[in-house]
Amino acid sequence: MNIPTHTIAALSTPPGRGALAGIRITGDKSHEFFSSIISEKEKFKNESNRKITIYTIIDDNPIPVRADTIRPQNPNEHINSPTHDNPPVGAAPRGRPQNPNEQTNSSTQDNIPVVGANGIRPYVGANDIRPHATTPPQIIDEVTAIKYTAPHSFTGEDMVEIFCHGGPIITGKILDRLFRLGVHPAAKGEFSRRALLNGKMDLLKAESILGLIDSQTEKHHQCASMGYQGDLRKKVERYKQRIIDTLSDIESGIEFGEEDDVARSQLNTKKNLESIIYELEEELARGERVKTFDEGIFVALAGPANAGKSSLFNEILGFDRSIVHDRPGTTRDIVSEKISFEGVTVKLFDCAGIRETQDSVERKGIERTLLAVKDAHFILWVTSADFFIDDDEKKEILENREKILIVINKIDKISPALPVRADTIRPFPYEQKKQFCQTHNLNHIEISVREKTNTDKLFETIGRAVRGITEEISFPEIIINDRHRGIVISVLNELRQSINELDREEVSAHYLRTALNYLAEFSGHITNDEVMNAVFEKFCIGK
Repeated sequence: MNIPTHTIAALSTPPGRGALAGIRITGDKSHEFFSSIISEKEKFKNESNRKITIYTIIDDNPIPVRADTIRPQNPNEHINSPTHDNPPVGAAPRGRPQNPNEQTNSSTQDNIPVVGANGIRPYVGANDIRPHATTPPQIIDEVTAIKYTAPHSFTGEDMVEIFCHGGPIITGKILDRLFRLGVHPAAKGEFSRRALLNGKMDLLKAESILGLIDSQTEKHHQCASMGYQGDLRKKVERYKQRIIDTLSDIESGIEFGEEDDVARSQLNTKKNLESIIYELEEELARGERVKTFDEGIFVALAGPANAGKSSLFNEILGFDRSIVHDRPGTTRDIVSEKISFEGVTVKLFDCAGIRETQDSVERKGIERTLLAVKDAHFILWVTSADFFIDDDEKKEILENREKILIVINKIDKISPALPVRADTIRPFPYEQKKQFCQTHNLNHIEISVREKTNTDKLFETIGRAVRGITEEISFPEIIINDRHRGIVISVLNELRQSINELDREEVSAHYLRTALNYLAEFSGHITNDEVMNAVFEKFCIGK
């Protein structure tokens, strides 16, 4: 496999405004390119590896650009060489008409392509710029940078990490400066891909990096961290060794086995393979359960119409996201937002109120609500203190009692002066709902979103529930994504075929060898380019 060595660069921190931004450069000429854009060239040349140092990034050939010369960049055009796609000599610079009286010449100064921070490529003609002698160097930023020399870097190549002030103009100017010198823009995941190709990590570790970045819960982070530290690879190797041991027993029987010994060996082989199959099936089952948590913990706000679900939804978020109105049926579709509770990502759903209605649009929203309730990891059943609970509401609550918290809202509408009715008379709605919760041992809390009564207590209760859900998650040991899931399914198929063919030992052994080849795909030792492309396409640029 050819290992690319050309120099690439990219922003390695999220774009936008911030205190700091990071830019990575890697490749065989990364030191040379970085030295070209700083004023302290000798200082960088003599600097020790892995030492952070202050430098001044300059543009010693700043190009003023007229507004009427700017045109959008064609994404299919190459941008790595300052002369790669110049217009023919004598042609008008693209973006403005040529003056027929304007003299042209063959200098590369006539048409200089410049790549801007936002993908804008201005073309500048000879009359648009001043002579170099009158254009002093421009200071772009004072930065800190770390110099790495191959193979002692993340990618295994010569590498520089720049930390500048975090603003799109500054990062755009620095990258623009590098690209004009001939540095290539990095593709998605290209830094990690080079680390893989240069033997700095295997595919399991590369995927674990993405897992660390995308972690939605503490358990997700722990699982990805295990992969990054090499624990997943060790577990895969243990499965591999068990299959190798079984394969060696079969092959020994082929070469040297007596008839009685072969029968006993087949029994042991079947037992060993069934044990591995059972463990891998458990892995798959855990993987399927965990897959539902990939986007975080799903929490649904459901209940009767006009109970205050949207008000509570907005209160939890801290801003107005859902429309709130006194008229029932205001929310007709599911509204969702992500929020963090105790460091756990929660996807919060504000659902349409459940009620009998002739409105076809509202009925569709109610159908979606019932599906959301079914799929939710946790339900906040919001019900109003001033309405009686009916049989349909009771049924929905009891069907989901294992994952539900009853939130009796609008307690500000209950007057403390009202007497509690005798048991022989129908109680007030508020008392009826409390009695229902107590009778069925249901967790409940009484709040007023309007008056913010007990809302802090509710948030604490939600936090505890979310933590409890994450603590109960049993994560798989070797499956952290769909690629791994597919490998395990393939291995299981081969192991089952091996058991079915134990009477034909050569065929049985063939299936075990195929299973070992599949296991090798975990680390990327046997992986085609399409698989690798699919893995690194999910990475961000700069990683």
